[in-house]
Amino acid sequence: MSAHVYIVDDDDRFRDSLCALIESVGLQVEGWSDPETFLKRENVDRPGCVVLDYRLPSLSGLEVLRLLRQKSSVPTILISAYADVQTTVAAMEMGAATVFEKPLDDNSFLNRLERFCFDDQQWVLKRRGCEATQKKIARLSETERAVLDQLRLGLSNKAIARNLSKSIKAIERQRQNVARKLDCSGAVEVIQKVQACPLRAAMPLTCSRENCLSCFS
Repeated sequence: MSAHVYIVDDDDRFRDSLCALIESVGLQVEGWSDPETFLKRENVDRPGCVVLDYRLPSLSGLEVLRLLRQKSSVPTILISAYADVQTTVAAMEMGAATVFEKPLDDNSFLNRLERFCFDDQQWVLKRRGCEATQKKIARLSETERAVLDQLRLGLSNKAIARNLSKSIKAIERQRQNVARKLDCSGAVEVIQKVQACPLRAAMPLTCSRENCLSCFS
């Protein structure tokens, strides 16, 4: 899974040099001189990382970061020849992964960039896992979903049967169906899979795509 890096900097010479440096470690890279054109992209390819210059022609790097955060959580590095404590604090508060000063220390920059790309790869894998779990949950019948909700409470088959007005054998069959549809070996693995979303605190059971858009940005 290759990571995609976006460089947003109006200095053509610096941008081209940075693109070449990033390509040298096997990452895909794309350079943009105009931040507004970059922001018009419908999606930022993930896994990836955005590298923003602090001083841009139409929008500041911080403004671009603010607008980017409205639609994507992709890791973002701010670079500036004029970085100070105030700029760094503001950038981190807006969600920047880190701030680098120009001229860049190539090794330090690449180490951090590759780390951010690796972290984003892990995020993408977790997102796919969350999507897959929600799709499997959606395939459960109404009765199976009710049994799953009861299992999450730690109830025995006897208690679930009483609560749902079903026979114990019927509950046993439904538990098996739930495990099969969620590709689990048994009830314990089922609970482990649905109890915590890999992306955030909300559970896949109660975290619909509509209510979890930030997970999929």
